[in-house]
Amino acid sequence: MNFINLVKDKFELLSKSHKKIAKYIIDNFEQVIFDTASELSKKVSVSEVTVIRFAYALGFESFSHMRKAMEKSVIDNSEILDTSIGKGFLTNGLSDMEIDEHIRKQTLQLAKSYQNIDFEEFKKICEILMSKKRILIIGFMDSFGTASELLHLFDSIRSRVYFSKLMYENSYTFEDIDEDSATIVVSFAPHYKYTKDQAETVKRNGSTIITITDSFINSFKDLSDYSMIFNLRRNEQMGVIDTSPVTSFIFFMMNYLYDNYKDKIDDFKISKKPYEEYID
Repeated sequence: MNFINLVKDKFELLSKSHKKIAKYIIDNFEQVIFDTASELSKKVSVSEVTVIRFAYALGFESFSHMRKAMEKSVIDNSEILDTSIGKGFLTNGLSDMEIDEHIRKQTLQLAKSYQNIDFEEFKKICEILMSKKRILIIGFMDSFGTASELLHLFDSIRSRVYFSKLMYENSYTFEDIDEDSATIVVSFAPHYKYTKDQAETVKRNGSTIITITDSFINSFKDLSDYSMIFNLRRNEQMGVIDTSPVTSFIFFMMNYLYDNYKDKIDDFKISKKPYEEYID
């Protein structure tokens, strides 16, 4: 079993200190896969013994066996990429070794970003998003860009797509968001209070909640009917999160939707065309 899936399966059975280790590993997977028990214990602020017992709690014979499983998860989730990139803007002046290292890091990051996505749940989410009468998209601060991209793309394939633009929306704004609606809540840590307030409002109205977030331990866990969880990198110096893997995945979702709901989407595009105006 994939290491991340193993941790998720056993998470509720872990002790408080072991849950702390589990969350740290998942949120920093690429950075800790080669750590010793001592190094990991210092990062998580627990004892080395607690780290070793965490490995036992997951069913491993030793910490070293757990670390090998973590390394294998990265290899298993990494796709072989075409590394024949030219020395253009991003790679100009870099040695072949530096380029290879850059590609390796990007490959590991993509594997890490998508390893929590369950394809069967993804298909169910797509079915909901194409069958519900209305879709509401909520996302602020670091999540605003991803939420805006969702609005742009869903608005191009179906009708009745709404976007929560203001932090201080009055509850009447969401009166039409009910059991015949799906709400996509985009929220990356630190989670914004108004995002949760609005999610709670539409949940009370009966809307299906689909969360896009960056950890399966999050403020929306009890509200969500479905979740797509991405492991993302945060640049601590700049104070920003790299959401580019999520944007790439959204385009994959659009391709999947078109492949599976082509007739429905084509009918919508035909009905929308008379109202669109473009310039050459």
